[in-house]
Amino acid sequence: MIDYVALALYCVLMGSTPGPNNVMLTASGVNFGFTRTLPHMIGIAFGHIIQIIVTCLSLGEIFVRYPAAQRSLKIAGFCYLLYLSWRIVGASASVGKGGGRSRPLRFYEAALFQFVNPKAWVFVTTVAALFLPEGEEGLLKNTLLLSCAAGVVVIPCIALWAGFGQGLRKFLQDPVKLRVFNAIIATALVGTAIYLVI
Repeated sequence: MIDYVALALYCVLMGSTPGPNNVMLTASGVNFGFTRTLPHMIGIAFGHIIQIIVTCLSLGEIFVRYPAAQRSLKIAGFCYLLYLSWRIVGASASVGKGGGRSRPLRFYEAALFQFVNPKAWVFVTTVAALFLPEGEEGLLKNTLLLSCAAGVVVIPCIALWAGFGQGLRKFLQDPVKLRVFNAIIATALVGTAIYLVI
């Protein structure tokens, strides 16, 4: 039987701590506001749900047998984080105006990003290893329950980061302050990318 209390506590811990998703959500909250960041948040949760399903149903075993597959995903994640850092630096110079081609991450982009996000893989493989009941009986049912529960718990946790970004918007009305903030966030993402790939 799934221990939902322990699962919820673990998901709150992982969903609330800094990582690529939460850094990007903060930047999106600042640059585009909470409402326009909703598809990004829901995409993260949906990506986690799909990842947990795939992991519980076998991908974790593939990573154990073929470490190069996981390494390839890490490198892809590194490249994507660099790309996102570049996008953050190029974000609108004034809060709330979508200058140029700057826009928040779309639902499907956020969902797909989870598959190259090393922290997301740590999250889902731990969920699968610790909380999936042993045995083949009821595997699909337990996998679906586990993934949906984790996805639901993560949403309010990551919403805090987007809300934090939204709260910073008034302080960052000055274009210079916003550019400095975006540069700091982009640098943090680059640092995270380097740390996760080493």
